[in-house]
Amino acid sequence: MTRSSGRLSLMLFPSEGEKRTPARIAGILAGLLFVAGCGIGEPKPILSGPPAAAQAGPAIPITPVEKPLRSADFSRFPCGILQPEQVAAFIIDPPEKVTRGGGKDGMLGCAWSAPKSPSLGIYRAIVKPNNLAELVEVNDENPQQYPGWRELSIDGIPVVEYTPRYIPGACDLYLGISDTEMMLVEYAVNGPSGSQYWGNDSCAGARKAAEFVIGNLRGR
Repeated sequence: MTRSSGRLSLMLFPSEGEKRTPARIAGILAGLLFVAGCGIGEPKPILSGPPAAAQAGPAIPITPVEKPLRSADFSRFPCGILQPEQVAAFIIDPPEKVTRGGGKDGMLGCAWSAPKSPSLGIYRAIVKPNNLAELVEVNDENPQQYPGWRELSIDGIPVVEYTPRYIPGACDLYLGISDTEMMLVEYAVNGPSGSQYWGNDSCAGARKAAEFVIGNLRGR
């Protein structure tokens, strides 16, 4: 028995000379409720503050990818690509209410969401176009398909960023992880109050998610 539990025992079971008056009993019950309430509360955030912005660089050649990434681990367990604290940085912190889903048409992957919160999907393209070179060809033929097309790089990986029409408040990033493969990071700030850490800047969040994905695939 701990010292505090011993004190409570003495309060509940006084010596024979003490009287259990109604006032004393009420005080004891109030004390018990206070002690019990100390351990009850909302879960605390697991991040100490907003994540640093992604270090995005200028556009680099689509091919050859000088530092290619292996997608085998992602393909085996797509939802393992992000750590819990990384998921919390995009959906809601603490992440207890976050749920996970599967891929989308033509893509293998994982999606995270929570009620009245942003959503994040990370996928690997498995049907054409399934690499950045093919995606560039599609954009050259039909630029309206990828509004806001912008080329950049993150940690040595060529990236294409655009704003999809079919998801309000979303930003899509295609990562050329090798000459023959690409991945999609799709971040949508669709909650009533924006993102907890990214406000209404879905592309800033998508770039950070892409940076996490690249780092995790590199084994960092």
